[in-house]
Amino acid sequence: MWKIYSKIAWRNLKKGKRVALINIFGLTLGITAAFLLFTVVSYELSYDNFQSNSDQIYRVVTQDEYSDGMSYTPGVSPPMPEALKADLSGIEAIVPVVNSSVFVTLDEAVTGSGENNFVIEDAFFTTADYPSLFDVEVLAGNLNSLNDPGQVALTETEAKKLFGTWENAFGKPLLLSKRIEASVGAIVADLPDNSNFRFDMLVSYKTMESNEEIFDTYFDEWGSFGSNFQVYLKLPEVGNPAQINQQLQAFADKNYKDRGTSKKSFFLQPMNDIHFDTRFDPISGEMIRKATIYTLALIGVFILLMASINFVNLSTAQAIGKSKEVGIRKVMGGSRGQVVFQSFGETFMVVFISATISTLAATILLPYLSKVAEVPETIQLITPTFLLFSVAIVLGVTLLSGLYPALILSGFQPIQALKNKIQVAQIGGVSLRRSLVVLQFVIAQVLMIATVIAVKQMTEIQNADLGFSKEAVYYFDLPSDEPRDGRLDVLKQRLEANSQIKSVSISSDVPSSNNNWASNFWFDDKREDVPFMASLKYGDADYFDNYGLQFAAGTGFSESDTLKEAVINETMAKRLNVANPEDAVGKRITIGGGEPWMRITGVVKDFAQNSLREEVKPFIIATERESYYVMGMKLDSSAGQQTLASIEEEFKNIYPDAIYSGEFLDETIANFYRRENQLSLVYKVFAVLSIVISSIGLYGLISFLVGQKLKEIGIRKVLGASISQITFLLSKEFIYLVLIACVIALPLGYYLTDQWLQNFSYKTTVPVGLYVLVMLVSLLITAATVGFRAVKAALDNPVDSLADE
Repeated sequence: MWKIYSKIAWRNLKKGKRVALINIFGLTLGITAAFLLFTVVSYELSYDNFQSNSDQIYRVVTQDEYSDGMSYTPGVSPPMPEALKADLSGIEAIVPVVNSSVFVTLDEAVTGSGENNFVIEDAFFTTADYPSLFDVEVLAGNLNSLNDPGQVALTETEAKKLFGTWENAFGKPLLLSKRIEASVGAIVADLPDNSNFRFDMLVSYKTMESNEEIFDTYFDEWGSFGSNFQVYLKLPEVGNPAQINQQLQAFADKNYKDRGTSKKSFFLQPMNDIHFDTRFDPISGEMIRKATIYTLALIGVFILLMASINFVNLSTAQAIGKSKEVGIRKVMGGSRGQVVFQSFGETFMVVFISATISTLAATILLPYLSKVAEVPETIQLITPTFLLFSVAIVLGVTLLSGLYPALILSGFQPIQALKNKIQVAQIGGVSLRRSLVVLQFVIAQVLMIATVIAVKQMTEIQNADLGFSKEAVYYFDLPSDEPRDGRLDVLKQRLEANSQIKSVSISSDVPSSNNNWASNFWFDDKREDVPFMASLKYGDADYFDNYGLQFAAGTGFSESDTLKEAVINETMAKRLNVANPEDAVGKRITIGGGEPWMRITGVVKDFAQNSLREEVKPFIIATERESYYVMGMKLDSSAGQQTLASIEEEFKNIYPDAIYSGEFLDETIANFYRRENQLSLVYKVFAVLSIVISSIGLYGLISFLVGQKLKEIGIRKVLGASISQITFLLSKEFIYLVLIACVIALPLGYYLTDQWLQNFSYKTTVPVGLYVLVMLVSLLITAATVGFRAVKAALDNPVDSLADE
């Protein structure tokens, strides 16, 4: 029986090759898209799922409530881990984790090479309790060594990088920050890419505790909060997070009541939320909004739905052609169930062929997936989860695409079928198919609107006036473990002597960065905290000219190594209720509360300190040599690779043992919006895909209508109707369908894109012309697709359609 059904199904597919190929092409597009999007979504949702204790692990996070809103940080103050151990009950383990880059020096006698200085970007300072929370595979040694100062554990990759092979690394000495003697007490396996806890090295927590000045971390400073200083808890399997949150609130009341200008509180963040909660950065790795994941999944569902709609339209368009076959089968004793089974068999064969081709296509496209999503280039397509998803897709699409055509075909009356008397009403009419086409165009138009707005938003962000000059600005990091001595001035003078360099400045960071340093402050000689925090940057006297910052009032400050004078931004002046920027010049301000008081020399116009997702913050810029970590310079338009090489050479002459790392400011800023640019590219790809699939759907419906109106078309032609009149007759109702789709899609598209734009403080405007453009494009696509089939029908010989009358 199965063999017979398979042969019949294959025969029918070969008989209707054109329709079969169109069906396979449409389904292949939809299933390939679904496979690729499933790979991205499943990867994002898999973050840290390999951790065996993930349901029991929580991060303690900080919330500050100000009079004008909330502020969040994933970090705590250095004294808190020990204090929490004393104050919290019902906890299995409390583990501090501090992420920092560390300069490592190896003994040349050990490595046997001249390359002995390295920067390890992600070093976790933690305790020997770390593996009681997080899964770590130890290849050599023991992580109990983290109980002792000067002990480190290297990942396999980092050990190979430093010592050639990881076997050679175990037990070897090394120097941290050029002053701390340490040794490799363990080698651990690399963590998977889908983890927000990827590290290159674990360093014993006691190493940081016993070297506070070197790491600029002081374990008696309750008011110091850094996003990289985090603490994690492990609750029992029957633990109660709500109860721990109550204890944390009591802890905050005990230690932070009436301290500072905010109401501080702490609460638990589940480990499974770390990858998705945009309020708190992960300690390492990437994060993604859950809304983005839902958007990707929804696009996949919509594209698959559109492909299934096409199959329904084309299959029902073929139904009349199969009426005699169904009639004969029923006259010969075939049951309705057998007809349904045969119809589903044909659908399954088409879907299975499409899924097979889609798997091959997805495999070919997989290396390019990292261009539109944050997935590793080595990501695998064929996994047990993917195979289950593939089976579900084949069965689901078969049911979705095959149910309606199967019910229609099996419902034919044999006498009418054999006499070719099947009418439109007997195959469900065209109202359902029209509704499906409207749905297709709603989806296509929403994606088109999203694409245009996303591209417009990102284009305007890239071209936005940030309040400073980002073009031809090059900068490099200064070695954090070197003293801020006269070498900084020597390096600056040598770079200024280069004719290809217009200006040079030393600062804490460039104008727009991920830096979020902030502090309480006093203003206008009043010895009380202002009720909001001030964001901070430190720079020399050349900072403003070098980066093209402009003043609303006053001027920049004079050169100084310490806090002496300051510049504020316009937002700060407004928040301080200063009527005019000029009125702020000459007043005094102090950071942190206490000496020294600094005279305000100017008010700089607002500029984007972070990405344009964030609002401009009240700002203080001052001089403090000890806080300078970046040297930036404005290059001449004629500067090239030779200039960059000479900059690196000067750096190496001054800091021969340091690691050099330079980049252009515009590239750094562009990296802020990497996720958004990827998402806009996804919209572009799937908007085009939806248009292609919609066109196939239109072709299916017009084919169905032409099949039902062959005699009407023949009669009209015999009576003298022109080709244009017949084409208009067949095309006009599709214009109505597209217009109906526009009425639904335009407000829906506006709402969805408006929600996305809420992620930015700087938002593009959406002109009415954009919606008109989308509507016109949809109408043009409709005219091209429907017109092609309608003209062909109008050109057919009327004798052929009237021959059996």
